[in-house]
Amino acid sequence: MQLQRLTEANVARLGLISIQERIPSDFTRWEVDFEIDGRLGQLSCFSPAEYGGVPHGLDGDVANALIDIFIETGSPESGVVTTTASQVLLRAGLHNNGHYHHVLTESLRRLKQATYTMSHAWRDHEHQRWTSGTFSYVLAYEITSGERDTVTSGAVLSVTLARQIVQSIRARYVKPLDYGFLTSLERPLTRALYRLLDAKRYDPQDLSRSFASYTVNLLEWAAECKIVDRRTDKVRRTLEGAHQELQERGYLQDVLVEGRGRKQTLTYVFGAPTPDLTLDPELVAELVTHRVARPVARKLVETYGETRVRARLARFTALLASGYRVRSPSALLVDIIRDDDEKYVDPTGAERAAGTVTPSRPPSATWDPELEDRERDAAFQALSLEEQADQAMPTLQLLLKSRLDTMQYARIRSAMAEGRADASLIVRAVTKAVFEGRIDEALEQLALL
Repeated sequence: MQLQRLTEANVARLGLISIQERIPSDFTRWEVDFEIDGRLGQLSCFSPAEYGGVPHGLDGDVANALIDIFIETGSPESGVVTTTASQVLLRAGLHNNGHYHHVLTESLRRLKQATYTMSHAWRDHEHQRWTSGTFSYVLAYEITSGERDTVTSGAVLSVTLARQIVQSIRARYVKPLDYGFLTSLERPLTRALYRLLDAKRYDPQDLSRSFASYTVNLLEWAAECKIVDRRTDKVRRTLEGAHQELQERGYLQDVLVEGRGRKQTLTYVFGAPTPDLTLDPELVAELVTHRVARPVARKLVETYGETRVRARLARFTALLASGYRVRSPSALLVDIIRDDDEKYVDPTGAERAAGTVTPSRPPSATWDPELEDRERDAAFQALSLEEQADQAMPTLQLLLKSRLDTMQYARIRSAMAEGRADASLIVRAVTKAVFEGRIDEALEQLALL
């Protein structure tokens, strides 16, 4: 099975979310006019001040992650994305900690409360026409966690996307997006500008056509980026850091500024080749979600083969779930895949369950694998039931993905946290079942909890 990294083209092209990382709370409304096919198009947004104003900054990373997960899980007609907080944050390139749990909570609220009104602006790909309407990015959402309506560790999410977005994706009005490059960019503003610029590379009426450059009036661009202060010097300063990073990374060959005052124009000359529609193996795409650069991911699969890479990915997931501390998870994952010296112990038997035979460690008077297993199990059992459940859930969610819905994940977590099920045994059993192709059997057993 193969998986494309794609995103919905209307959302990308219209720039529904302000690229600015921070905005005044009274920035509750914006409106943009533009010409399309010789006609005036219009797009506006309103979001109450009590929700932090219009969607902005990291909201764009969260929204993009939701669309990516929705596409990955088959774009169901219901528009419902069932996932976990940790998976959304991972896909958004954000850390899974208390600060970003709060960010995700606030983003979901803004994306639901903000109302977009459009006139002759949304492309109906199926009928080849421009349409008008009103929608909210997120139609509804449900959080299953220890605190009401608040994302916490182990939270399970059920998010319903706007009907317009769902229909557009199902009609295949989608464009390529290089997730490896996107999540490697440092600043939220740079990532937001990259997403918007990358959408402008494509002809909205024929997404198979791309352009080598894009020219726009500076103030019109400020409006499209939803920049608060529209003074020309302020606009240029706002964009300066993102321009520099995108040029240093090779995505932009040049940014040309012409004219003065309100007549200034920007010409973006693209440097990196346009991402094509070539399909990658699902395993490559999965490595990319862990922030491994796409070329590196492809090379790893080509060099070591899918069996080893998948087994080492299971070992990596189990290590993190066991509480293994690491500064750069992506670097750890690459090192685990390349490792021939058995530096990393398989904490749950995940790799053995995958049926992969690994090289034996050199004889050592002090190394006792059975002792290590016992010590690791003892350390896990020493945790509280809540902590055991928190450590087990990311592994289960990664293995089972959308095969379970929000309430089913919540029920499993409760069973582990209340001591009605052994977290370590469940993780081992599910891991073994997944790699032996017995997922349905595992799901039947989980349904009994």
